[in-house]
Amino acid sequence: MLAEKNPEVKKAVAKLMTLTEDEQARMVADARDKMRWDIESRERAAKKEGHEEGREEGRGEGREERQLEIARRLLARNRPIEEIIEDTGLTLEQIQALTLH
Repeated sequence: MLAEKNPEVKKAVAKLMTLTEDEQARMVADARDKMRWDIESRERAAKKEGHEEGREEGRGEGREERQLEIARRLLARNRPIEEIIEDTGLTLEQIQALTLH
């Protein structure tokens, strides 16, 4: 057997054999606590990522709404559609949709 030939392994096996049930229970509890902490940590990270994505999406929608508002004002001033596209970065379809409302 390997433990008989290698003193390091023999020492490790002896130590393992001396673990009491209380020590084993503590190790199981520690492992369970670590697993719980890992799960909670991943959940917090996912929630934070979701919040950040939501904020970024909101900013994007806000920027688009701002460009649409600028386009509405330019349309009200009878500016050429090509100029509105250039100034706002909106598509022709987006600007045409504004003229329908």
